[in-house]
Amino acid sequence: MNHEHAIQHYAELFRRFEATLNGASSSPIHVQRKRAMEALLADGFPTMKHEDWRYTNLKPLFASEFFPAYTRPIDELPDITHACAGLETACRLTFVDGIFTPALSDLLRLPDGVFVQSLADALQEGDAQLDLLFGDRLLTHPFAALNTAFAMEGAIIRVEKQTQCSMPLHILCVTSKGQNAVITQPRIIIDVEAESSLRIVEHYTGSESSNCFTNVIVQGSIGPNASLDHTVIQDQHEQAFHVAGTHVRIDRNGRYSNRYFGLGGMLTRNSILAVLDSEGADCVLDGLYLPSGSQHMDHFTIIDHSSSHCTSHEHYKGILADKARAVFSGRIIVRPGAQKTDAKQSNNNLLLSDEALLDTKPQLEIYADDVKCTHGATVGRLDEEALFYLRSRGLSRAHAHSLLSFAFAGEVVERIPIETLREVVDGMIHRRLKRTLGA
Repeated sequence: MNHEHAIQHYAELFRRFEATLNGASSSPIHVQRKRAMEALLADGFPTMKHEDWRYTNLKPLFASEFFPAYTRPIDELPDITHACAGLETACRLTFVDGIFTPALSDLLRLPDGVFVQSLADALQEGDAQLDLLFGDRLLTHPFAALNTAFAMEGAIIRVEKQTQCSMPLHILCVTSKGQNAVITQPRIIIDVEAESSLRIVEHYTGSESSNCFTNVIVQGSIGPNASLDHTVIQDQHEQAFHVAGTHVRIDRNGRYSNRYFGLGGMLTRNSILAVLDSEGADCVLDGLYLPSGSQHMDHFTIIDHSSSHCTSHEHYKGILADKARAVFSGRIIVRPGAQKTDAKQSNNNLLLSDEALLDTKPQLEIYADDVKCTHGATVGRLDEEALFYLRSRGLSRAHAHSLLSFAFAGEVVERIPIETLREVVDGMIHRRLKRTLGA
């Protein structure tokens, strides 16, 4: 299946989906769905001729025809115990094959002022605000348009003014066994109102026997003096496809921090757009990706300084082994009038084999003159002197490689604010490096 065939396949799925809606086909939400499908049909999926996708070949994704998971029954609920490690006491929304699953969720301990609802329930109740949330600006992104066209499931999270939510909210997306050639498209909408705070952990995992395509969109709105702390763990099996788009708008003196850990997937694309909309807005993006085998991991970020006196710090790190390939494209835009901007961006990478390949493209676009902006990238190998020192202390070469690689990764892991989760992620990365390096 090529790009054109893929477009026709999803157009046919949309016609079938639309036929099931009956009276709901005239709702404002479905009008947005149709506009999204029209945009996708007009623009098509990106190819390597598109600048933003020049290092990522989507042909493997289009080699299979994926069908919505909600058309297939779940034979049995998966065991999520392992996926909840470090977050046992958190509030939890669990999605199995893209469908909200109350039996595996726990929302009873939500504090006052925090409201969580599945998108399916909100659509059924006719939430009048939803048509505003499926905004036109997302239609310019093909996979966001695809998500909008089939928007049926996901979560709506609202934090009222002056509400401090110290308990993490765990959004767990699981692909169950036996679900082959399925596409799941959750839509997660987060609204943190003024002087409030929220911590979210977004986690993707699944059975090794499943062949799936996850296409997720996260929309965040952070009010004045509010904060959203967002940790993403992408740990799907290494035959999965994962495309994620996070779109966040930050108001005056608001703060958004995102930590992304890319571990799984045959082909993954992590896109982040953060718009610093008013004075004093702050954004921190940290990332760690560890592709091995023949995995391909693509990271595309835009931090848009639309107002003055805003700050952003971005630090992505990669450790590549075997024949893996990774892409980092980070773009900082400083708009006219966005004076006193302070923006820093760095991308550091370790190549553990001669066949691993990295493309890195840090970028600054500055249209103001009173700013402090820096960016840079490094690509290298482990320090031979450090390896020699560890070998001289009796460590095997593989163990020395693993130890130094783990130290390189530790800086990002240490920034996880939830101590119990930090220990779990620390263990995940340690085990992965040992397995990759044969230590």
